[in-house]
Amino acid sequence: MLQNVTITPARRSLEFGIYRDGDNNLDAIQESTLSQALRASAGDSRIEFTVEDTTALRAPVGPRQGQDDKEGLRTYDYTISDGDVGNVRSDKAADMSDEANLARFVARTLDNAQASGAKQTWIDLVDHGGGDGGGLQTRDGSVMSMPDIAKAISDGLAMHAGAHPDDARRSIDGVVANQCLMDTMGFAEG
Repeated sequence: MLQNVTITPARRSLEFGIYRDGDNNLDAIQESTLSQALRASAGDSRIEFTVEDTTALRAPVGPRQGQDDKEGLRTYDYTISDGDVGNVRSDKAADMSDEANLARFVARTLDNAQASGAKQTWIDLVDHGGGDGGGLQTRDGSVMSMPDIAKAISDGLAMHAGAHPDDARRSIDGVVANQCLMDTMGFAEG
């Protein structure tokens, strides 16, 4: 006799998006954000991380040996959950100060939050930052301003809602500004 079986998706409390731009002199030190995420997910299965990591370091997460990768900067997209790295994709370095790129990351983080049943969704912007002068900084010194960051997050929300109308009310509950961004009054106001 066949019985109806219902598959229940994993339930997470928190989907935490890490948008890390390691195209600067803080690449190695900022990697600790990813190692901490790996440890946090191993200790608490209710947390999942969606990661976009542009780096010159070799491995997508964990202890990174040596200096710059021979290929130079690469962007790795992956998830961290239950102490493991999954769904790893690698591509040429993304322009992390591009609004459209940040919007796609926000949408992907929200998509993962929906799939895992997360109750909250947060974004962590990890970059050099440019101090009070701006937001996400590129290697050539151009910067995505704080209003542009807010617009990109809003655009990502709209992308997710358009693709998932049944989950259109999902939002970003908080934004963490890591490194140089964190001390700026302008970012706090933005």
